[in-house]
Amino acid sequence: MFFLYSAATQHLGNYIESRRGIQLQDKLLYILPSIDFSEYIFLTLYVSLGLVVLLHLNRPKVILRIIEMHFAVAVLRQLCILLVALEPPVGIIVLRDVFLENTVYPHHSPMTKDLFFSGHVASIWLYFLCAEVKWLKRFLLVATGLMAFMILSMKVHYTYDVYGALVFTTILFYVPLWIRSFVLNKQAVEVESE
Repeated sequence: MFFLYSAATQHLGNYIESRRGIQLQDKLLYILPSIDFSEYIFLTLYVSLGLVVLLHLNRPKVILRIIEMHFAVAVLRQLCILLVALEPPVGIIVLRDVFLENTVYPHHSPMTKDLFFSGHVASIWLYFLCAEVKWLKRFLLVATGLMAFMILSMKVHYTYDVYGALVFTTILFYVPLWIRSFVLNKQAVEVESE
């Protein structure tokens, strides 16, 4: 599934980069300093992923949930990017991610118009939601805030993209749990009535 997704996003990326979008006004971006945090963003993201996997090797359901949720978030993000055509913020410092540039992004990368919503913030927030180790959850909460700051300082995303990442990832995380709870409650009621 990852390879199919990667192949599809290569073509979608070319289309997204070539179309015209809307440039939003975002006052917060003008307040934050402009600093290239590319290496620190890469480090924060992949260290967080490594920690959440290593500390949950004895809980394969957590790792499976992370994989499923990563795919669901990625697909939803691509749909949102297709539906919301945006131009990058003024003063963007292009984010370089060696892994993504060699897998998901088109080969003429870097991508600058894959804006709504932030995949980097969504990923770390997803690890926070899935993690079951107490100190790791605290670390990932701080990492999410740090990631949002670094992404916004680079003007890679609008503030709305960060909010969108938190909201959509949270909804995607909890909807299956709500559905499962609803189905189990319904089945319990049916068993009691029989």
